Amino acid sequence: MALLGGATIVTYLVRLTEPLALSPWEPAIAMEAVRLNAGLPLYESAHATHMYGPLLTVMLAGIFRFTGLNLLAARAVFSVFALAVPVLLGALLCRGKLRVHLPFAILLFLGINLRSNFIALSAQPDFMAGLFGISGLALWIGRGRSRARLLISLGLFLAGMLTKQTSAAFALAPIVHGVLWGRKWRLKNLALSALPAGFLFAALVLIRLAWPALYHGMVTNAGALRVNYDRIPTMAVYLVATFPLIFIAMATMLRSRTCIPGKERWIVSAIFVLAPLGVLTTVKSGGGLNSLLFAYLAMTALVVSQLGEIFRWMSVGGGRKRFCAASMVALAVVCSFFFNYVNGISVLFMKSGDDKYAQAVAFARRLGPGLITPQDPTIAYSANGHFGCDFFFELDGRSVNGQWATLPMPDMQRELERASSVIEVKSYVPTPQFISALDAAGYRRVDAPELADSAYGLWVKAGP
Repeated sequence: MALLGGATIVTYLVRLTEPLALSPWEPAIAMEAVRLNAGLPLYESAHATHMYGPLLTVMLAGIFRFTGLNLLAARAVFSVFALAVPVLLGALLCRGKLRVHLPFAILLFLGINLRSNFIALSAQPDFMAGLFGISGLALWIGRGRSRARLLISLGLFLAGMLTKQTSAAFALAPIVHGVLWGRKWRLKNLALSALPAGFLFAALVLIRLAWPALYHGMVTNAGALRVNYDRIPTMAVYLVATFPLIFIAMATMLRSRTCIPGKERWIVSAIFVLAPLGVLTTVKSGGGLNSLLFAYLAMTALVVSQLGEIFRWMSVGGGRKRFCAASMVALAVVCSFFFNYVNGISVLFMKSGDDKYAQAVAFARRLGPGLITPQDPTIAYSANGHFGCDFFFELDGRSVNGQWATLPMPDMQRELERASSVIEVKSYVPTPQFISALDAAGYRRVDAPELADSAYGLWVKAGP
């Protein structure tokens, strides 16, 4: 427990003291919020945007109205959602006699951040969407006869989907629950269980009719990414085999019971939905381990629901038996949350650009309005107020056969043609397409003493 708590504190200290962008996508997402505050359109055919839902942009725009373009502030606000999810799940699962285990339960949920590329501490909407989805499902489960609870639940499911599309999977849990454990009035109950999913489907149809560009950004672009089906078995094994706590929870749940209690039934239903979805989205082109977040939340929820039985099992028998049981659980915790710690440490300290970001902005300001920075549009905006294309959004939103195009799309090429100079931004994401585009547009690399020994480089359009 001390190891898990210490690692969690370290990750928060590292990420919430880093003012630079953690990935090339963070400044791009931030600029969408700046565009919204400036009254510029977001979803249009000539402007590639992110593939998340629009509520992410709305949230960031609200933050930037108070703080200005500040990624660290955005990260801090999103970390609050990441704290709210463990607290909410812990409060829902640790009731009555289990309340004594609430601190340990919250710590287990916080530990998921170590297995999901530290997504809790980035300006991305995963935990925000998860909070909406979990809240909607919690209200649905306890809806009783209240229509108000039902309507709020449906609204939360919709808010989750409009934040990050995959959180719509929480609305499928009632269907799975009805299929697995429905009894009386089976057809009627299944129809009611399908209401959340049907509501979200109807919402997508309405979006398709009323705002086709938003539908294209949220659904069509995301659906165009290639799924590497050959990786599914490996990723499925990785998800389960490297999280041994789930086996202890399942053994404890089934050891002395003839049937699974109601709370655990809902958790199992969620696992049946969220685990396959996590595997599928992880193996998509451009997918990452953060896509397993919802699956880990459901699996950890099953563990937390069994904490009382697990601690009881650890306290039964002689001293040697208790020691072995405690050692087994401790080893399972360490393996479940620190399995990939070597790569995790490298991810923790990754960033886009370097400490000469301020110098790059000042240098861009001296170069004037003809300069663009497609790999980090915040530089050109901070320097000269320029709203330009983002190279990574162009690649994401205009994929070819489910993969990044080998050359930029026409919008990017037109911007290169209009500009006179470009600041290149090197990061851990290789983009040989960008260099090829600069060469094709007639740019040449120029030494700039102000940017020496940094991730930034200057390209100037060659004369006629």
